[in-house]
Amino acid sequence: MSEMTELFAMAGSTEGELLRARGQIAALEQLLEVHEQISLEQATMLDRALAQAKAERERLYSVFMQAPAAITVLEGPEHVFTVINPLYDRLVGGRDLMGKPVRAAMPELEGQGLFELLDRVYATGEAFSATEMHVRLESRRLNDAPEDLYVDFVYQPMKGADGRAFGILVHAVETTERVRARQLVEQKAEELDRLSRDLERSNRELDQFAYVASHDLKAPLRGIANLAEWIEEDLGDRVTGDSREHMRLLKGRAHRMEGLIEGILAYSRAGRVQEQPESVDVGRLLAETIGLLAPPSETAIVVATGMPVLQTERVPLQQVFLNLIGNAIKHSANAGGRIDVGVRYQTGCYEFSIADNGPGIPPQFHERVWQIFQTLAPRDKVEGTGIGLSVVRKIVEARGGRTWLESQPGQGTTFYFTWPEHPRLTT
Repeated sequence: MSEMTELFAMAGSTEGELLRARGQIAALEQLLEVHEQISLEQATMLDRALAQAKAERERLYSVFMQAPAAITVLEGPEHVFTVINPLYDRLVGGRDLMGKPVRAAMPELEGQGLFELLDRVYATGEAFSATEMHVRLESRRLNDAPEDLYVDFVYQPMKGADGRAFGILVHAVETTERVRARQLVEQKAEELDRLSRDLERSNRELDQFAYVASHDLKAPLRGIANLAEWIEEDLGDRVTGDSREHMRLLKGRAHRMEGLIEGILAYSRAGRVQEQPESVDVGRLLAETIGLLAPPSETAIVVATGMPVLQTERVPLQQVFLNLIGNAIKHSANAGGRIDVGVRYQTGCYEFSIADNGPGIPPQFHERVWQIFQTLAPRDKVEGTGIGLSVVRKIVEARGGRTWLESQPGQGTTFYFTWPEHPRLTT
């Protein structure tokens, strides 16, 4: 009986162990299922991460390829080309660079300092940039001499997880056209400066020559005029008829020659001598000018109201009025002559007009009268040198204005000129 009891007890104990073993196996199977599920999720996440990395790499590569700059990637201490975008390929002339060290692929850069810069950036991990760097490359056209280029570029180190550089990103923009354009401008500026100095020296010499010439020429002319007067005084009443007319012509032509010399001197200086601007009441200036001209009593000069006050050069403006009003006095009708001086404001300037009731000027001569030494009436009939209007045009145009006239034969003449509100002297 006791043996049976022991057998049953042993059987019960084995069954318990089996149950416990089955429980452990079930738990282990459950753990395996969980592990498989976690591994599957991790694999999925890894695949997704790899896909994202690949997409990002492709996007970055696309950016490189489409970038509006020349870009290449150099890897390793030998700076091997691993990425080249189209603009970089075009910059270096479409040569075969991929997979080659930069020293072997572009030997012409030796001695230009670029290889040393790449070595330094790779070793130190510090970026380097340059503006308008001069680079000499093999010609991008067959059988041509090497090309001198100018480039803005950056050498940017590419670093790994350990912080050390494993490559260099090169970003370059060719600036050759900009540099050459600036060099041309600088060259032209230097040439212009030289010409300006030469012109200034020439003007000084011309002023000196004009002064000396006018002084040396006017002295004998005054002597001729004085001699004519003395001869006329000595002969007294014995100078009659043609002789008196000849003496008059002699003195008139001597004075005209003196006026011609003065006119040439004024023309040579017109538009080149600039005075300090001052406040000029044009109404008062015209009254002073008319007083200096002393017109005959039968000639009426009417100045319009509302003449402006300008911040300008006084003497050149007065020269213009003296010549134009003096010209109008000479050519206005002898009896009942009338001269009207008017003004109107236009954007940025004033337009002045001097109108007379003289014989007028045919249209074909409207430009000719502005030329130096040009007169339409015989000089023995109307005294003049033919310089006054050319001086007017030169003075006005040098300050940014313009001159013209309107006239018809028998209907008088109106001369116009514009005077900028803020004139600037130009040569």
